[in-house]
Amino acid sequence: MYKYVFDLDNTLVFTDELNSEAYNYALSILGKERIKNVGRITRDIVCSRYDLTNQEKKILVEIKQKYFIDNIDKTKANADLINLLSSLKSSECILWTSAEECRVNAILNHFNLTNVFSYVFYSKKTDIKYDLEKICQYFQCTKSQLKFYENDGNLINELKKSGIRNILKTDK
Repeated sequence: MYKYVFDLDNTLVFTDELNSEAYNYALSILGKERIKNVGRITRDIVCSRYDLTNQEKKILVEIKQKYFIDNIDKTKANADLINLLSSLKSSECILWTSAEECRVNAILNHFNLTNVFSYVFYSKKTDIKYDLEKICQYFQCTKSQLKFYENDGNLINELKKSGIRNILKTDK
């Protein structure tokens, strides 16, 4: 029997467009030029383009998060995965995400998904071995019993290198 591990951004819910829009809105409030021709604007991309003070970074993130949450209706759920989740027991499913908790809660609330996961595992997803150990400990299972739903090709490769064979790459 599998234990299911779902990613949030662009796996369970398509968020790229709103995420980039929110960062560009925050940049414009800070008097910075918008970033163009990037699929998904991230904090790392913003910080590599602009030499922001810690205070500016804090303000940027606060504005970005508020804009995202205020416009959450611009995101779209992955209907196939939502249908799958409705057929699974919450005790068999966790959400594994690097997103900020306030944004995760807003998305889960917006799509009525607050009760479909037994656990939300917040991680930077930089130490896959550690994360896999924690997930297996939580489920009391082996890696071979895990089934991942993920959209990030680099992360999928890291999971495969760590011995995970059951991975479904999701796309729009």
